[in-house]
Amino acid sequence: METNQIKEKIRELENWLIENPNSSERNLIESDIKKLKNQLEKNYE
Repeated sequence: METNQIKEKIRELENWLIENPNSSERNLIESDIKKLKNQLEKNYE
């Protein structure tokens, strides 16, 4: 995935968290965000 795609996906997931604060999927989404941010950091190395 390219950097811009990763950033867009992170934004989508963060918005999802805002819109669904009490969802049972929250931990999974937070984990996905963390993975994407790590991938983003690796792309800059």
